[in-house]
Amino acid sequence: MDFHRRRVDWAAVAAVPVFGWLVIPTTIHAERIGLSDPWLVMLAVPVGLLLAFRWPIASGVALAIGATWIRLVYLGVPDGSDQLIVSQAASQLAFSGGNPYGVGYDASWPRDGSPFVYGPLELLAAPPGRIVEALAAGGTLVILAFMRSFLTLAAIGSHYLFVQFGMSGINDNLPAFLILAGLVTMRRHRVAGALLLVLAAGVKPYAFAWFPAAIGFAGIPVALALIAGSAIIWSPLLLGWGIPSFIRSIELAALTHPFPENTLNMPQWRIIAVPLALASLLVRQWWVMVVAGLAIFCAVLFLDRWASYGYWLVVLPLVGMIGERAARFGLQAAVRMVRERSTTVMAPVS
Repeated sequence: MDFHRRRVDWAAVAAVPVFGWLVIPTTIHAERIGLSDPWLVMLAVPVGLLLAFRWPIASGVALAIGATWIRLVYLGVPDGSDQLIVSQAASQLAFSGGNPYGVGYDASWPRDGSPFVYGPLELLAAPPGRIVEALAAGGTLVILAFMRSFLTLAAIGSHYLFVQFGMSGINDNLPAFLILAGLVTMRRHRVAGALLLVLAAGVKPYAFAWFPAAIGFAGIPVALALIAGSAIIWSPLLLGWGIPSFIRSIELAALTHPFPENTLNMPQWRIIAVPLALASLLVRQWWVMVVAGLAIFCAVLFLDRWASYGYWLVVLPLVGMIGERAARFGLQAAVRMVRERSTTVMAPVS
């Protein structure tokens, strides 16, 4: 197809300067604190712009690679969160034959005695450290590129808050990537997508929020995959360490976060997740499945007494993807309507 006749994806074009503008403060901060080679991220801007007019997805991937690089640069910053620290301590305890649940860990910082409240797969994902989180964040951005959610990619990939906080020692990038990958895969390969959701829930249990809507959307085969996969992954807890130890971890977590933080602090209203989950079983459209899971996720976590800022790393890619998808479809419908009216007006009168 001739270059000049190819329809340009202006969202991909606009994403490049947005990325460049937002990544500058992130890069300046990295340089000020002595991190190595942060300005290499700026190479993604001219490369992305060159590709944007003809190969928009490739342009998005170029931005995702740049965003992954700046995250790798931020690996030089000391941990500012204890999630990965606790997970690594729990992993050492588990592989030495102990029960990782039901105890507080002295290694946690800034709060002493934080427990391990995550899934068994986190015991495998945590030991390599923050590099797993950096690569998972990059994977999320690549998926957004293939979904043509270019503006969401640009903002999340470059903004200082997402970069610095995402690399602070939290462990939400990996489940966020697996949730997004699972939901996107489920559009065409439903069981495979369901298994990715199972992996996400095996890292952090909040991924269970999408299980009811996934069952409603994809039916009995996906329900069986979700149940069987979860039983396998959680079998060390179910058959060995014991559910009471997991409950004890949740109790200890409440004690280490005694004050409301980052949340609406209306735990009594979390009950609305139950009718939302039941209604989700009636979901039949893919985008409704994504939104239904988001509603359950937010009801359970953001109405609680305490919530992590890392939860936004799960929410915002999905909100951006659905929002850009809706805007794209709405714009296409508006263009078709204008063209149809123009054709009607210009039609010759017989």
